[in-house]
Amino acid sequence: MELSIIKNLKKMGVDDFKKMGQGTSREILRYAIENKLDIYRVFDKKNIFIFKKESNYFWINRALTSKTNPIGVSIAKNKHLAKEFLKKLEYPVADGMIIYSEKELVDAIKKISFPVVVKPLGSAEGEGITININNKKLLVDSFKVAKKFDKKILIEKYIPGDYYRITYIADGSYAATKNLPAYITGNGKKTIRELIKTENKINKERQKGGRLKKISISEKTERLLASENYNLDSVLEEDKKIPLCFSGFDGGEYINVTNEIHPYFVKMGKDIVSTLGLPIVGIDIISPDIRKPLTENDGIIIEINGTFPSVQFHGNPTQGESIYLIPNLMNYLFS
Repeated sequence: MELSIIKNLKKMGVDDFKKMGQGTSREILRYAIENKLDIYRVFDKKNIFIFKKESNYFWINRALTSKTNPIGVSIAKNKHLAKEFLKKLEYPVADGMIIYSEKELVDAIKKISFPVVVKPLGSAEGEGITININNKKLLVDSFKVAKKFDKKILIEKYIPGDYYRITYIADGSYAATKNLPAYITGNGKKTIRELIKTENKINKERQKGGRLKKISISEKTERLLASENYNLDSVLEEDKKIPLCFSGFDGGEYINVTNEIHPYFVKMGKDIVSTLGLPIVGIDIISPDIRKPLTENDGIIIEINGTFPSVQFHGNPTQGESIYLIPNLMNYLFS
């Protein structure tokens, strides 16, 4: 059935697309234009679109679509609710608690104990998050940083292990990457700041196997260094290797492990997507071995991303086969 509003809307073209930002929404627009689908922008200054293919159509408003359950998005965005939701699905998560003030840190550490992770409750892509906190000074500093992003702060037990992202689409397709942080190795002469500059120069010259982003220096970098008792002006000992970020989002690497994951994780993706009513979800996992269920190796789900999680790194991993998920997502949205 034809939408009556469409006759009063102008189709978007390539020039309109060039003005758009980054992320999965932009990838959807690019795919639609390349495949000659009809795209209509409903309002001039709002990112609300109608996509049309023959007699089928769907709407997008930033991370929401006409096939998205807004309650499911709300749960996924709230880290505490998401953890409670995962517990009810019987998937393991880290112990933690929500606090509002610096005074509550003392009680939080008594209950959870070092090392811990500090997260703003509603942050995305690692904003305001500090991991592997082992002392009170860094705990207080991390709390103050997290407060810039949210009034509610989540304190969690830090669980060591490898970091994975599994992206699952409601049509049953999926991809998985092992996300490695950017590392530098000391030579006993250069400062950490100098080593980062050198590493970025080397990486710029790489082709396949290079990073998607350069290693950036930020407040997050400095907090991560502090957890290792270093700062940007520290001279790193010879052969000493330290991480500079959480994952590829900040300059690390993505390794395709889609064919290695245990069927347990495919079921997990299906459970989360179908229960929350989302077209796509990104599941962040800590595990020593993705070939085994989390229940067998003390792994956990860190969080779920229900607002159009990034899929670009699946299509451009630093190691392994490329998996382009946008066609699967589009087919589902049109179904």
